[in-house]
Amino acid sequence: MEGLKEFFVSEQARSIALAVLFAVGSWVLSRFSGTVIGWIREALTHRTATELDDRILDLIRRPVRRLILVGGLYIAIHQLEKLFPDLVFKIVDGALYIWTVTIFALMLIDVLSTLLNWYGEKLAERAGERTRKEFFPLMERVVKLLVFVFATIFILKHFNQDVGSLIVSLGVGSLAIALAAQSTLANMIAGFTIMLDRPFRVGDRIQLASGEKGDVVEIGLRSTKILTFENTLLIIPNESIVKEMVWNLSYPNPIIRVKVDVGVAYGTDPERVKQIMVDVAKQHPEVLDDPEPKAYLINFGDSSLDFTLVGRVANYGDQWRVQEELRIAIYKAFEKEGIEIPFPQRVVHMVQPKQ
Repeated sequence: MEGLKEFFVSEQARSIALAVLFAVGSWVLSRFSGTVIGWIREALTHRTATELDDRILDLIRRPVRRLILVGGLYIAIHQLEKLFPDLVFKIVDGALYIWTVTIFALMLIDVLSTLLNWYGEKLAERAGERTRKEFFPLMERVVKLLVFVFATIFILKHFNQDVGSLIVSLGVGSLAIALAAQSTLANMIAGFTIMLDRPFRVGDRIQLASGEKGDVVEIGLRSTKILTFENTLLIIPNESIVKEMVWNLSYPNPIIRVKVDVGVAYGTDPERVKQIMVDVAKQHPEVLDDPEPKAYLINFGDSSLDFTLVGRVANYGDQWRVQEELRIAIYKAFEKEGIEIPFPQRVVHMVQPKQ
């Protein structure tokens, strides 16, 4: 009886009691933490318009419970350190540490992936679903790789392994990859810039500084693809398109100017010509009334008085067709009114040489 009393008041008994207390307490706290997170989720649901906080709280509920439980077991095992052989204690301690880091790393990956997916959904509403599918899987893989690398470094550091050489190796390897894939990385960064800055979107009609014009059909990881009017696909590296000037013909709205140039014979009344051109434009159903079409005398040519008609159409896709229809209508109107559209002429004076 006396020996049993001595055991209960001994340091070993206190260590066992503390270990049991920490283990049971962590189990109770882990259960209660799930309820607390549920209360927080319900409170935030009514105060925030976004579902992001709900998703994150749902994700971390189970990992937080596990972290609290494993943390309590980790502290409890350390209370029993003197009761275990060194080898057994190191194995149990290392296993619990690896378990803790793994749980935290997986939770961090889930949270970051949720944040990326949420931002991708918001971006897809503005830039299109193709952009999200093109960029965000790669970003998610990069995030997972980084978390895995840092988790590995923490685990090795816990076991007193030299991680300096590993970090140096990773740095040298990253530098070698960056130098070998310099062009690819530059195009990828330019692609991210296009995605964030959004100078154009899929479906927009753009014109490059070099003169090429067409509709954007894809903004890729390395290149942007443009469908030209000749129905050919123009593939431009993202790095090149970011550096040069680009005209977006369909933003901020698809309204675009139509312009028709024509020359009439000298001696024709300019006001009459302008009135006929404006009337033709106003009669066309697709030429907008606001701003109303205008005609201008722009030049005294070698063989003609040169006029231009300027109007607007609601969609850039109708520009070429409407311009053609206006040319035909103006030609017929001039023919009906007896207005001559001259061809180039030269007056040659013959001088008889002196005998």
